[in-house]
Amino acid sequence: MNIRKRNNTEAVSAASNGPTVSGYAAVFNQVTDLGKMYERIEPGAFDGADMSDVRLLINHEGLPLARTASGTMGLMVDSRGLKYVATLDTTEQAHALASAARRGDVSQSSFAFTIDRQRFEEHNGKPLRIIERVGTVLDVSPVTYPAYPGTEFKAK
Repeated sequence: MNIRKRNNTEAVSAASNGPTVSGYAAVFNQVTDLGKMYERIEPGAFDGADMSDVRLLINHEGLPLARTASGTMGLMVDSRGLKYVATLDTTEQAHALASAARRGDVSQSSFAFTIDRQRFEEHNGKPLRIIERVGTVLDVSPVTYPAYPGTEFKAK
């Protein structure tokens, strides 16, 4: 599925009375230090990526709080990066997450993915992995410690 042809953030199911959350799980052109190497995501990296069944998880684990396949979460790519919007259920966990976002305790995101194409360059004495093409997006996650500081997470 080519995400640029399917902006499904507008089609998120409102069947729940739970909170609505949104964020940027990935941002373009930002170099981040992953320890042994740096990493950067290029614009266009999500063109053609499989985003048909992406889960919303907290810190990349646990019970999914929303999912693209169920219609409770939508994804889109814009000039900043990969954005998600989700309607959560009325569970205690969902309300706790939304409350943490409103307080500013959880304010950033991450994503789990496979890589279809990458290249390496040198940056500040370490390898720089440049993500040219994402294969599959597995999850988007509000996180405590993001790899990319330019990501965000918000709750309404």
